[in-house]
Amino acid sequence: MTLNMGFVVTTDTLLVAALKRPLQLIQLTNPAGLSVTLSNLGAGLWSVLMPEAETGNSVELLQNYQDPSHFARNPYYFAVTIGRVANRIGAAAYMQQGQVISLPANEGPNQLHGGPDGLGNRFWGFEIDQQDDSVSVTFRTSSLEGDQGFPGQLDVQLRYTLLAHDELVLEYSALSDKDTPVSLTNHAYWAIGGVGKGTVLQQQLQLDADFILALDKQLVPTGELLPATGAFDFKAGKPIGKDIGQLENGYDHYFVLNKHRDQNRSAALVRDPASGRTLQLFTDQPGIQFYSGNFLDGSIVGNQGMPIEKYAALCLEPHGYPNAVNKPNFPTALLKAGQLYRQCSRFVLGYS
Repeated sequence: MTLNMGFVVTTDTLLVAALKRPLQLIQLTNPAGLSVTLSNLGAGLWSVLMPEAETGNSVELLQNYQDPSHFARNPYYFAVTIGRVANRIGAAAYMQQGQVISLPANEGPNQLHGGPDGLGNRFWGFEIDQQDDSVSVTFRTSSLEGDQGFPGQLDVQLRYTLLAHDELVLEYSALSDKDTPVSLTNHAYWAIGGVGKGTVLQQQLQLDADFILALDKQLVPTGELLPATGAFDFKAGKPIGKDIGQLENGYDHYFVLNKHRDQNRSAALVRDPASGRTLQLFTDQPGIQFYSGNFLDGSIVGNQGMPIEKYAALCLEPHGYPNAVNKPNFPTALLKAGQLYRQCSRFVLGYS
């Protein structure tokens, strides 16, 4: 254990037979008592414990598995970094320089979240850095030529920084020796009311988005932008459950952020009415995938000892347009050889 200006860092190692390598956990705690646990598996955001405003008792805000062996398959993509390309690539293929690049499919005919053995399944190296006013963990991994069908060797870095005012910063960077698509994100499941304390349907969500991407029946973007109206209108904020019944199976949609939005305001804001707890997301990405936990089905026990039911937690995934490799009207996801990919997202917790 190390201590620095009120910041505490502890590390732990779990031996999980199904994972075949030691699982290393790094817990960062700031002076306010906010505790963030990271994992070397998938450079994952494993746990967020926040003191209650009135009692000071810590509440778990991230849904996770009770049994770490589930990470050997991780059917819900809990916690981990997603890549090389987040979200869906239609037909698990795309054209690059006149050549068809075929990728392994892992969701029907499509590729999801970087393929069957994407970056979230890897053990990353890491180092800890303590400053006077923050503590950081930098994870690194390399994805070799042909990994999951993608061209080029891609070297990836993700730096988590915990600040004193309950802010967690995620800074991604990547560099390839060949042109290759890159779109990274984090797939943590937030339950800001507290894990096991109801669903996300009563929580208020505000999204500064004027459009969503139209989807086909396999949830792959068609290339069309639709106005974020009706059930998709979160500009003024509303309970997540208010209009969810209008959708076939809940929210799993990419919201295109307002290009002219005030960068000093959060792109997304979640508020739990019961606790008053809030989560703000600031990002430099063009949009956010909002997923309301539709495929959680109660078949797996979660970190609070209860089955993980539908709508138990939500994901806010900032990244580039999904399926952009197949839609020339979308902002490109292609990273040129030698060009540095950068992305920054900030999660800020509080009470209101």
